[in-house]
Amino acid sequence: MSRHIARITTIVTLLATIFLMPITASAQSNNTESPYSRFGLGRLDKQTPHALRGMGGLTTAIRDNMIINPANPASYTAVDSMTFLFDFGLSTGMNMLSEAGKRDTRMVGNFDYATALIPLGKHFAASAGLVPYSTVGYRYGTKVSVPGVQDHYAAHAYKGEGNLQEVYLGFAWKPLPYWSLGVNASYLFGNIQHERRITYDIKESLNPTFLDHLRIRSVGVRIGTQGIIPLSAEGHQINIGLTYEPKLPMWSRQLSLQTETVTGKGAQVIQTDTITSKSLFARPHVFSAGLAYQIENKLIAGADVKYSRWGEALATNQSLDYQGVDQWQVALGMSWIPNERSSSYGQRIAYRAGLQGENAYLRIPNSLGGHNSYYQIGANLGLGLPLVDRRSHVDVTLGYSYLLPSSRTGLAEHYLTLGVALRFNEAWFNPIKLD
Repeated sequence: MSRHIARITTIVTLLATIFLMPITASAQSNNTESPYSRFGLGRLDKQTPHALRGMGGLTTAIRDNMIINPANPASYTAVDSMTFLFDFGLSTGMNMLSEAGKRDTRMVGNFDYATALIPLGKHFAASAGLVPYSTVGYRYGTKVSVPGVQDHYAAHAYKGEGNLQEVYLGFAWKPLPYWSLGVNASYLFGNIQHERRITYDIKESLNPTFLDHLRIRSVGVRIGTQGIIPLSAEGHQINIGLTYEPKLPMWSRQLSLQTETVTGKGAQVIQTDTITSKSLFARPHVFSAGLAYQIENKLIAGADVKYSRWGEALATNQSLDYQGVDQWQVALGMSWIPNERSSSYGQRIAYRAGLQGENAYLRIPNSLGGHNSYYQIGANLGLGLPLVDRRSHVDVTLGYSYLLPSSRTGLAEHYLTLGVALRFNEAWFNPIKLD
């Protein structure tokens, strides 16, 4: 009995941790230093666990009884009916920026996600967690001449920070032996702040600061399905996955504040304005399809395609200086375990690799009065390291991505990221053994 109580206590503690994570995540977000995050909702994050990031971000057709995959809620029924799962991920790395022969390197790092999965019976399962949605983080500046004043300059400094996160609750049902359905309901929330400061090198000048604080709230729905085509009695199969997310509005409130500071004196507020809207931002329609070949407990290899209609979602306000663009994302990846029952530790490790590519969801203004976009490609390597119990794992992922601007004069970015996650697996219905 005491063992059952201990397990229930563990589950309650882990679920409470998930829903208390927003406070920590909001305070410690620093997973980007990209000037591109100044526009739209910032830099969109990957809502995938590290075990799947090591496979290039494959999600849609992935069914693994050891991995929580909220990107397709139909995957929850892959878990054993006597197993509780918890996954917690962190990452750190470098963001290298280059433009017109100049380079800058900055360290980044952050809490990534926390998810849990609980079986509700032989054909039902539920999952809850906190996953990232987007991040804003940048700081840069420039110096320009003051019009009409010879040999004097104004320093323009730009700074932004903040993030959006989603708390989700999902359920999955397996009505047929080779077919599963699932749905996630989520609540998106977060705050983003942009600051632009102008400082003149003229004595007693008025130095303005423009501050925009944006608060966003929204609900979301993700529907997923997965089908299995068995190929042999030895566990060879083909998985087919599909997901859909409908377009839904985002509630936003933007506080704009302008202050002026006289050199050597305090600041005074010049203007404030608050705008509340349900049309400035929206979640896009999202469709994804995936195909995977799987050998049970040994090999998974597949491909994903994802289409997000950001051009429609961000087209309601024509006064914005950026433009929404429909986004395509593709991924290829695999995971291989030589022999999970071997006495050799190296044979029980999951070896992962993957590639991914995507276009930007925005076109942003350039200095010539037009708009530029960018493309991003990347490669990942990963290891799934089993712990002593052989059910829990530590996932280590090394990822590189290259952001290529559509213009030769644009800013290029290189990301090198190290991710680490703990996948805790507890067979909480196993019979109690008496000493």
